[in-house]
Amino acid sequence: MSHNSPFAQRLGTNYCLTDDEVLEIKNLIAEPTRQLLSLDEEISQLQKSIEKLKEKRDTLSTYVDEHKALISPIRRIPQDVLSEIFFACLPTHRNCVMSASEAPVILGRICSSWRALSLATPRLCASLHIAEPRVRSGLYDDKIVQRLEVMKLWLARSGQCPLSISFQCTDYVAPADDASTGILPHPIPVDVFPREIVSFARRWRHVNFTASLPALLPMATLTAADVPMLESVGLFIHFPDENPLAHFGFLDAPRISSFSAYSGGMSTSRLSPLRWDLLTNLAVKLNAWEVPLTVERALEVLSSCPRLRTCSFWVGDPVIPTNTPDAPVELLHLDTLELSVTIEGSSFLKKLYAPNLRKFVIRGNTQDSLPQFLRSSISLLEVLRAVSPTMRHLIIRDFWGSSVARFLDDEFMEMLTPSLTVACRHDISDCAVEQFVVRRMSTTERSTPSLKRVRFQFNRPMKLDITPNLKPFMDAGLEVEMMYSISRPSHLSPWFGLPDSREPWIPEEGYPAHW
Repeated sequence: MSHNSPFAQRLGTNYCLTDDEVLEIKNLIAEPTRQLLSLDEEISQLQKSIEKLKEKRDTLSTYVDEHKALISPIRRIPQDVLSEIFFACLPTHRNCVMSASEAPVILGRICSSWRALSLATPRLCASLHIAEPRVRSGLYDDKIVQRLEVMKLWLARSGQCPLSISFQCTDYVAPADDASTGILPHPIPVDVFPREIVSFARRWRHVNFTASLPALLPMATLTAADVPMLESVGLFIHFPDENPLAHFGFLDAPRISSFSAYSGGMSTSRLSPLRWDLLTNLAVKLNAWEVPLTVERALEVLSSCPRLRTCSFWVGDPVIPTNTPDAPVELLHLDTLELSVTIEGSSFLKKLYAPNLRKFVIRGNTQDSLPQFLRSSISLLEVLRAVSPTMRHLIIRDFWGSSVARFLDDEFMEMLTPSLTVACRHDISDCAVEQFVVRRMSTTERSTPSLKRVRFQFNRPMKLDITPNLKPFMDAGLEVEMMYSISRPSHLSPWFGLPDSREPWIPEEGYPAHW
C-alpha cells in the first residue's frame, strides 16, 4: 500500500514529521490496523481448525496403522521360517559379537515375540567371539565380570548345537601397584575365560584362541575324546615355549581338517599331536618376535599334508638354504596358496608342485624383499607363466612401499587375470587407481581381457571417492571394492581381535539383562 501513501517518498528515510503529519499518519493507518486484527483473528481460527483436523487425522492414522499391523505379512510367517531368517542375519565371515548392535542380540529388541523366538532358537547362540580385556583397573575388572556372565549365558542358550568360538586376550599387564592412580593388582585369574570355555569342549566345532600359554593351559587337560565334534583349530599363542603345541593333546582329534598357528608352534611339529595327513587347510602366521619357517621345515610340514587344499605360510632362512630335498613336494589337491617370503625363502617356490592351483598370493617381508625377489631367477612374469592355467585370481600386496606401478606395464597387463586384488600403502593414490581401472576397462585389444573384479585395500583413509566415476563399469558388471583403514577398537570393545573391528554404535550397558 506504500505506493498509494502520500508519504511514499518519506518511507525508509530519517525525515522528522511535523505534528500535523503525525496526526495525518495515525488517521491513515487506522483502517489497515483494524484489517490486521481481523486477519490475525481469522488466522487464529484457521489454525485451531487445522489443529483439530490434525488431531483427528492422527487418531484415524493410528487406528488404521494398528489394524494394518495385524495383517502384516511378517506376522503370518511360520515360526520355523522366521527362525531361518534370524539365522541368516548372523555374520557369516566371523563369529557373533557380544553387542546389541548386531544379530542375534538386536533381534530380541524388536518386540516381545521376536525376543521369545530368539531366546528359543539355540542356533543363534552357536557362535561367539570373546574379547577379554587384560588391564588392571576397576573399570576393566567390572567389564570382565560382566562379559564372563554374558558368555556363560550365551553358550548355555546354545543348547546342544556345535559351537564356533573365537577367544582374544590382549595379555596386557599393567604395573602391580601405581600409587598415582590407585591401581591395585589384578584379582581375576588369567585363565578365567578359557576355564569356562573348556566346559563346553564336547560341542566345539570351530575354535580359535589368541592368548598367552598360561591362559590356555586349562585346555591342556583335554584329550581327543573330549572334542568329538572339533573340525578346525587356530592357536595363536603369545610368548610360546619351545614346543607349545605339545601341551594340547586334543589336537589329535580325528575330525580336525583345518589348523592355523603362529610359526613358533610349527617349529617342532613332529612333537605335536596333530594328524597332519588329514589336514585340508593349513595356515602358519608370524608373531612379531618370531622368525619365519625355514624352507626345509616348511617343505617337511607340507610333505606330511598330502590332502591340503588351502595353505598360507611365511618362509625364509637366515642364509641361503642348501639342505632342501631334490624332489619337489607334490600337493595335488592344493587350490589356494598364500606365501610370505624373504629373499632366501624364494627358493621354496622351486620345490612345490601344485598342478591344480587356482589362487596364488605372494608377499615380501621388508621394504626391498619383494622387488629383489621379482628381479631374481623367479620373476613375477615367470611365476604367472609357470603356475597352472586354472588360476583365476592374482593378488599383489604393497605394504612396505615397493612400487606396484612399475609392474603395470603392457606385458604385465596382458598376463593379468580377470580378477585383481591390490593391497597397498598410501603410495598409490585414489586417482591412480581410477586411471588404471578406466584404462584397463577401455582397452579394445582382445588379448587383454576386461576386469571382472577389482579390490584395493589401503592402509590410510580415503582421500577421493572414485566409485562415482567407475559407476558405468560397475553397472556393466564390474565388481569394485575399495577398503580403507579404520580406527582400532579399544581393549574394552567386544570387536577386539576381529578383522572388521569397530566400535559399537549402540551402548552395551544394560543388555546383559537380556543376554
